[in-house]
Amino acid sequence: MKLRIIVLLTVFAGFFSTTAIAQQAQSDYQIQQEFKQQYADYEQELETIAEPDSAEVLIESIKAFDEKYSNHEELLNSALYPETYNKKIEELKKSSVKALNRTETITEQQQKLQKMETKLASYEENLNQLDQQTDSLKTAIQKSTESEKELSGMVQEYRERLEKRDELILTFIDSMVVTYQDMDLEALEELEDYDGKQRIKSNDALKLVHDITEENLQILQRNSTNLQLEDYMRMAEVNYQFEQMWQKLGDKIREVYDGNNAEMLANNTDRNIEQWNTQLNTHTVNALNDYFAQKDIEIESFESADQFHASLNNYLDRKIKQSKEDRSEANYEDLQQFKEFWNPVQMEWTNSLTYADILNTDEMASLNQKVDTWTQEAQPRSNNILVYLLGGSVLLAVALGVMLIREKKNKRSA
Repeated sequence: MKLRIIVLLTVFAGFFSTTAIAQQAQSDYQIQQEFKQQYADYEQELETIAEPDSAEVLIESIKAFDEKYSNHEELLNSALYPETYNKKIEELKKSSVKALNRTETITEQQQKLQKMETKLASYEENLNQLDQQTDSLKTAIQKSTESEKELSGMVQEYRERLEKRDELILTFIDSMVVTYQDMDLEALEELEDYDGKQRIKSNDALKLVHDITEENLQILQRNSTNLQLEDYMRMAEVNYQFEQMWQKLGDKIREVYDGNNAEMLANNTDRNIEQWNTQLNTHTVNALNDYFAQKDIEIESFESADQFHASLNNYLDRKIKQSKEDRSEANYEDLQQFKEFWNPVQMEWTNSLTYADILNTDEMASLNQKVDTWTQEAQPRSNNILVYLLGGSVLLAVALGVMLIREKKNKRSA
């Protein structure tokens, strides 16, 4: 009887021991599988997360995950071989920090775009208002039967509107440069990939750039009778700054605002800027011709920038020669008349003439030297005689003064 009890106890002990081992093995396997599944879930979530707040929550969750499974390091090492638990956790933590940095960059770029969208709307509205005002003035000028004085006032107002428009464009250029120079295109692409969001509502920035070039071309084409040389000098500056902005940022603007017609708008913008340069050069040459005609400066007519340079050279050479041969009042007056043109060139228009491909810096330096030579040679003889007479009068007065002083001294000594 005792023997039977001992056998039964042994059997039951063996059974319970086997069951416990099996349960322990099942528990270890469950821990390993749950760890792997949770780890995979974290990896997937890190690939798709798009908000900094979500990334920070995920970082804290990973820390808790590590605390939960760190006590099972040896068990998990066997399941992860040849990798280790510590290595996998370290990789997960690094990935979570990278995800946070990425989402912060994405958010920053998105905020920049939203800010630019607001500015674009403002620029577009202001430009449209100025364009409408200038168009209305243009129509009024064309239909006007008012007096010459009133018509001249309307033309002046029209030119002032265009000047304000150019100032607005320069401000727009500055904003575009500030916004897009530091734009991270990869971050924007990630925003689109991770969160399924569109990078921008429309092609507003690219379209606005394109529309500005279209309108600038139209202004040049339809306003040759109402604009003057200083208007073209200002436009040359705007054109240069605009072209520089487009060369630096055009590809980035097109990529950020990628749409069905983005390539067409970008190509049209390239073409418009090229035509803008060509027409601006032509209109500036014509305005220079008109200027010299109005001022009665007897320079040879010209039809191109090269001919203009040659005409200026010939004119200055002729005037210098005349000054050397005969320092007349007429020649001196011609110099003063020419300087009314040349002084603004030196003070304000040097860059503009270069931007409009009219004169380069070397050509202007050479011409300026000739203007200086003419100035030295053009002093009229009548002016020189007057200087001599004034000088003689001063010497005579000094001599008389000395004689009077001596005479007084002689009287006192007598």
